[in-house]
Amino acid sequence: MPEDGAYERGVSAGEIAQRLHDHDRHFEALNGSLGDVAAELRGLTLAVQRLGDAAESDRATVITTATALEKAAQARRDTSESRWSPTAKVIAIIGALAAVATVVTLVLANLHR
Repeated sequence: MPEDGAYERGVSAGEIAQRLHDHDRHFEALNGSLGDVAAELRGLTLAVQRLGDAAESDRATVITTATALEKAAQARRDTSESRWSPTAKVIAIIGALAAVATVVTLVLANLHR
């Protein structure tokens, strides 16, 4: 006689066996469902890892782009703030005077014809 008193409560061995069989089928179904959940979690874990990698790559791209833009802006500022050296000023003045003298000479030559 079982120690739990199943027979005293009127539960037959067949009913107990059927309950155990039903419980076994239920556990098998749960194990299958848990396997599906585990597979889905692995897929989600990979997707999250890919998102993290993409975010890291985007962050590096943004930093590189920002650095390049800052260098370009600094180069523009350096170029716009540069001053003419005295030698460059003398050469520019001589070139401008030569151009004006050439134009005046051509105009006077054409007037005397």
